[in-house]
Amino acid sequence: MRAIFRLCLLVLFFFSQVDQVFAHKMFIEPVKEGTVKVQYEDGSFSKRTVVYVYDEKGNEIQKGALDDKGYFYFDPLQAKVLNASDGIGHYTEWQVGETMNGKSLYSRWASAIVVLLCCLVIALLFSSRSKKKKQHHLA
Repeated sequence: MRAIFRLCLLVLFFFSQVDQVFAHKMFIEPVKEGTVKVQYEDGSFSKRTVVYVYDEKGNEIQKGALDDKGYFYFDPLQAKVLNASDGIGHYTEWQVGETMNGKSLYSRWASAIVVLLCCLVIALLFSSRSKKKKQHHLA
């Protein structure tokens, strides 16, 4: 029983720390042809974000900052890859033509729930195993 309690505390500790990371994942969202919005998962953006645009050969063809609403404009005929960096460690990349480069918040929560369920199953297996050992020693 102590092992299950410790495992639950450990899982709770790790999941309580995840919320800080959710708000700061940066992603590039295509708005329309030649326009993208670079933002964090909470909808905010950084004015210091710089976007680099590369052609199909990997040559930098454009570089620039976001406008006052977090949008960036580029030539969609030449661009193949966009990279965005806010200068403090947040970085993302987007291939022109993809729908979106980051996972949604929903898929992150679904992943977290799957991990939690796996931990619960492991805890139940160990609990069952422990009960069987106790019954075997009593017999």
